[in-house]
Amino acid sequence: MKYIIFWIFVLGTKFSYSYFLQIKPMVESTKTLLHAKNVNYQWHEFFKHSNQIVVGLLWLPIVCIYMMDLQIWFSIYSSFLGAIIGLFDRLGEIQNIQHLRFRFQYFASAIQFNLMPGEQLLNASETYPSKLKAALYRLKLRCGLGKPFKKLESNQEDTYKFAMIWNEIIMTFREEDIVSDREVELLELPERYWDIRVIQWPCVFLSNEVLLALRCAKELSDAPDKRLWSKISKNEYMRCAVIEAYDSVKHLLLTIVKYDTQEHSIVKTFFQEIDQWVHLEKFTKRYKVTSLGKIHEQVLYVAAIQDFTKEHRDIHQLREAGLAPRTTVSRAGFLFEKAVQLPSPDDIFYQHVRRLHTILTSKDSILKIPENHEARRRISFFSNSLFMNIPQASSTEKMMAFSVLTPYYDEEVLYGEEQLQNVNEDGISILYYLQTIYADEWRNFVEMCWEGMVSETELWRTRSRDLRLWASYRGQTLARTARGMMYYKRALKMLAFLDSASEMDIVEVSQQLRSMRLSIDGLSSEMSTSVYEHWIAMKFTYVVSCQLYGTQKAEKDPRGEDISNLLEDNELSVLLTLMRCPKEWLRTSITPSW
Repeated sequence: MKYIIFWIFVLGTKFSYSYFLQIKPMVESTKTLLHAKNVNYQWHEFFKHSNQIVVGLLWLPIVCIYMMDLQIWFSIYSSFLGAIIGLFDRLGEIQNIQHLRFRFQYFASAIQFNLMPGEQLLNASETYPSKLKAALYRLKLRCGLGKPFKKLESNQEDTYKFAMIWNEIIMTFREEDIVSDREVELLELPERYWDIRVIQWPCVFLSNEVLLALRCAKELSDAPDKRLWSKISKNEYMRCAVIEAYDSVKHLLLTIVKYDTQEHSIVKTFFQEIDQWVHLEKFTKRYKVTSLGKIHEQVLYVAAIQDFTKEHRDIHQLREAGLAPRTTVSRAGFLFEKAVQLPSPDDIFYQHVRRLHTILTSKDSILKIPENHEARRRISFFSNSLFMNIPQASSTEKMMAFSVLTPYYDEEVLYGEEQLQNVNEDGISILYYLQTIYADEWRNFVEMCWEGMVSETELWRTRSRDLRLWASYRGQTLARTARGMMYYKRALKMLAFLDSASEMDIVEVSQQLRSMRLSIDGLSSEMSTSVYEHWIAMKFTYVVSCQLYGTQKAEKDPRGEDISNLLEDNELSVLLTLMRCPKEWLRTSITPSW
């Protein structure tokens, strides 16, 4: 019906334009020329006493335009209609980090609406009222309107689900070396390790927000608490950055300062005093808000304890308030001199310290994170897909099974060491070429593998297989295809877990994934049990048809070994078509991984 209506408009416009602007104005002039007599022409007359040649020449361009303008009107309507559909479907709406920053707050609601089967708010029937209801629902989703699309809070189940999916995407980027370790820390959603009261957005969205809040506090230093906080809360990221920075500093100091010491008591009392005045909404009356910038630049005891409050307090008043040591400095030494004890170096504590440092010190918005173009393209594609008009997902249990087949004959599977190191007549090797083309990805790969190494020769000796895989994923079709297809399995495993797991399971697994920096495949938990593996194997099968695998194994061809390693690494289901192979190979088979 839509197709018929489209062509009715195209043909109606074409015929209307042709009749009123092309044909009708020519009718009177044509009649006049046909009835004109005794007209003398400078050229030869083929028809005596007739103006047929003139009339034909006048109508020739009209006829040509009449025959061609249908394509023109079709192109105009297609472009116009495509633009309207694209605007309503929000195609390509998120194009850069600024657009992503604005829409990121509603990602969890979009995932819950599009991917989670528990969100059965709409009628599944394809009636026009249901479609209209779905359109209004998606409009609220895209604009963040209505009760169902409130901004995320740190203790919601939707937050944990979204964080799991988002962090899985970022860890996949790291496995492919398209982001660095630093970019992972800037893009991931961290766990609630320090009991922060708000959701901890990626650092890339919180950069410069604390400094902007300090500037805002300086401008409204004499304003009441409600007005100052109202202005800060207009920006969700600024509000979360301020609360997270305060809670993190508070937890950090109470953690590293030894318990049962005067210093610990001073820190605890100091934060209790601040919390009390904030609760009474008299923070700006009690403290000099203009000193926050000084405290931010140099977090010193004197600046925070003595200069922060508007009323000057001497040492005796500070001791009575519990904000100064009872003993003199000459007897007890410098304050905090022996009271600080740092956790072990491998503790996740330092990841959150680096995050706090980034939030407090970043002065410019991080607009070029991630730097890799492919990573930015994938994030943009995923983000745009969440707000498009796509069918609501049913549970993974009800989804239809599907299989993918990749034929393989005798092409190269993985690059060998000699292939990568041998140089051509120009003195360029395959590895050098790939290092040049994928310079940022090579740096990320070296960053992951270079611990304790001093030269590339040592890298070849200890991580040769990883290096071959890195090059093959960028230069060999089968290796890249196999890895890409197995992402279906990882996605199904994630969705299957989110469909059946309780909130406690999701929290536990998400914390385990983030603390160990694992992807969904590397987690040794209930997600990787045989139940999930068998269920996923029934829903998705990837088949690689290796016709000469038997012959290659019998002849000890390196390609046969490469195929075995590739299939083992990716846990593929394999169908072998054995041709020209020994008889013993016909009596063996390779069964699917499940």
